[in-house]
Amino acid sequence: MWRMNKEQWRIGKSPYEDPLAYTRNSPISNAEHITTPLLLWTGKKDQHIDWHQSVEYYMALRRLGKNNVTLFYTEERHSLLHPENQKDFTQRAGQWFGYYLKNETLPSWIEKGTE
Repeated sequence: MWRMNKEQWRIGKSPYEDPLAYTRNSPISNAEHITTPLLLWTGKKDQHIDWHQSVEYYMALRRLGKNNVTLFYTEERHSLLHPENQKDFTQRAGQWFGYYLKNETLPSWIEKGTE
């Protein structure tokens, strides 16, 4: 169930009381400042963050020419609880760091950009 919160802990006010604070803290509003390749994942059953927000962020970064990949796990919520998905993400994270930090071969899933 989606809910509207009164405030974010670190901001201390609602979006209506201080909209600029929310804009300053928005990943979308700061997408242009990303300089590091970014690996994201989202659970399509997440009840805390709508997975469509991950799609929006992915698209914003792509439009800005930023290196990023978003992995979608259909049966996951806010955490990876299924062992097969934990294994998948662990392997992909290892490949991600291998490519970007160790000059290992580019895996096809990184080249495609999303799965």
